Amino acid sequence: MSGPLVGIRILDFTRFQQGTFGTLLLADLGAEVIKVEQPGGDPGRTLGRHQDGYSSYFESLNRNKRSLCLDLRRPEGREVVLRLAATVDVVAENFRPGTMDRLGIGYAALSRVNPAIILASASMWGPEGPRGRDPGYDTIAQAAGGLMMFHRRHDDETPAGIQGGIADQTGGMLFAYAILAALVHRLRTGEGQQVDVSLYGTQIALQGIHLARALHHTPLRPPGQSSTVLSHRALCADGRWIAFGFLEGRHFPKLCRGLELEHLVDDPRFATPEARGPNMGALVELIDAQVITRPAAAWIERLRAVDVPCTVVQDYHMIAEDPQARANGYLHEEDHPVFGRIRTQGIPARFSKTPGAVRRHAPVRPGDHSAEILREAGFSEAEIAALAATGVVQGAALPTAGSFAAGS
Repeated sequence: MSGPLVGIRILDFTRFQQGTFGTLLLADLGAEVIKVEQPGGDPGRTLGRHQDGYSSYFESLNRNKRSLCLDLRRPEGREVVLRLAATVDVVAENFRPGTMDRLGIGYAALSRVNPAIILASASMWGPEGPRGRDPGYDTIAQAAGGLMMFHRRHDDETPAGIQGGIADQTGGMLFAYAILAALVHRLRTGEGQQVDVSLYGTQIALQGIHLARALHHTPLRPPGQSSTVLSHRALCADGRWIAFGFLEGRHFPKLCRGLELEHLVDDPRFATPEARGPNMGALVELIDAQVITRPAAAWIERLRAVDVPCTVVQDYHMIAEDPQARANGYLHEEDHPVFGRIRTQGIPARFSKTPGAVRRHAPVRPGDHSAEILREAGFSEAEIAALAATGVVQGAALPTAGSFAAGS
């Protein structure tokens, strides 16, 4: 087993995407994550399901985790949680605020059995304020956090969201970041604590540049003047798109050389960043008319030769065949015991001494690892059998009352 987080143990109650992606990031780097599923399984198992029953949604969020299927509504389920909490470093959850306390497994109860424990909550609105206990999902976060208005349609100002759970994914990243910070604090002081990372707060933080610009009392630039930064997508002769751009004025002559538009370098409309601003529309028209004359590969070759940041606009199938993605391990392929060959995202962080790894596929069934998790926590065969008999614990290969020797 490898990874910088080997030895860190997480009891994971998160569901769907935000918190679950955060614990995935930690699991990919070596943390042991015990995914607690409700009877019948995590509701995320039903999302992104293919005809063969494979859920790409669940797999991409829950690999490298083991599954414990537990009925938290039962008092015995609460006792199982508290015994497990004594053996872990972190408890992660994204229930509606107040749920953990109502179940008897909030921070006060957890810290009594493990004073150094970290309770990490992935919430919608944050723990304080008039909406602190309200529910919410990705779409609500995009709407409340300004992202929809930032991406609004310019013709009629209709708010527009971004597909793919962008608020959940970014919220999950900051959830993992906060857990790691709490672990560093505990390493230095021995203190556990509560941590909350909200979808609302995440969206505000990630748009800090745009927020600061909008709330400043003077205009960013004179009214009607376009940006001096060129970031553009253009259609090529073969129907494919390329993207290119620059932030510094020194790259403009390189772009002109790469696109065989050298005469534009000395054109007074475009010669300086200040001149390009109000004339950006005319510049883009000239670029588009040139790019459409050749296939994408030809333009990428020319632009790379003059060191202009550029790429072909890729879809997921193109990414899967991209030698750059393969060389860096950004894609993972494995033979799944039920669903055959599967491909998911790789691990984006590279460590020279402690590389992360995909060690196991997502649990095929809820509770696939219930028995082994409980045994590792010190539960006897008789205790496990009793929990299984009453339905408090569910899963594969659970012992029954007659399956172990008397006195075991």
